[in-house]
Amino acid sequence: MKSTRQRFSEEDEESSDSSEGIRINKCFKEFASRRESDRFVQDGRVTVDGRKAFPGERVFPGNVVRLDGKLVQWEGLSIIDETVAPQDQFVYIKYWKPRGVVCTTDTRVRGNIVDAVGHPERIFMVGRLDKDSTGLILLTSDGRVPNLVLRSDHKHDKKYMVRADRAIREEDIHKLAEGVVITTTAQRDRKSKIITARTLPCEITRVSDDEICITLHEGRNRQIRKMLEVLGYEVLELHRVEVMGITLSGLKIGEWRPLSESEMSFITERF
Repeated sequence: MKSTRQRFSEEDEESSDSSEGIRINKCFKEFASRRESDRFVQDGRVTVDGRKAFPGERVFPGNVVRLDGKLVQWEGLSIIDETVAPQDQFVYIKYWKPRGVVCTTDTRVRGNIVDAVGHPERIFMVGRLDKDSTGLILLTSDGRVPNLVLRSDHKHDKKYMVRADRAIREEDIHKLAEGVVITTTAQRDRKSKIITARTLPCEITRVSDDEICITLHEGRNRQIRKMLEVLGYEVLELHRVEVMGITLSGLKIGEWRPLSESEMSFITERF
């Protein structure tokens, strides 16, 4: 009897190019036949980003697929050849986001990051910066990377330069470093959840009277702005300079380039 993997391989004539996505039934090829996978969808047991999937639907890196409510780790299945380096199969770039660029892949939104970058392949963001913030954003076509970087249990460091509307008191720097209680909104499967909780301890160094450098080990929505707001400050400038060891080195504002071999090592060592 042929294995499930063989049956899919022989029956499937579609391209495995991740920029074109894959058919929803291929997300289950590690443990189910094509016919069984089609039945999952037809029976309404499959969701994509929180909504019911439909037969023949294509999914793209970054889509969250669940079967009977359980997360399906399908992204790794879109790798063309495990013997080929990821950077030879997918796009991995870093971008110096200017103020005013909107971190959305919806090209209907004016000033969206997809149009700003202008990459020929379909790529998506690893994390976000708000419209008024600047600095480092990673973009990729590899669907494994966002979960790798954003999952809280990985605790990847992110470093920011922050300028406030007035001099920051030393005692307030200590409070920020130890953690303050803020309320943020988290998105899960297109559903919003309000979270009120203390921030994790972080590293802070003073740069000037009104400027500090903050290294976070988590990534809550508008976290730094809310942290300072709790203590009565307004953030005037927020600039991200580093994400898990990758910096803005080699870039000017508004520029992007592929990750170097050494920068890629920060990602591939975590797969």
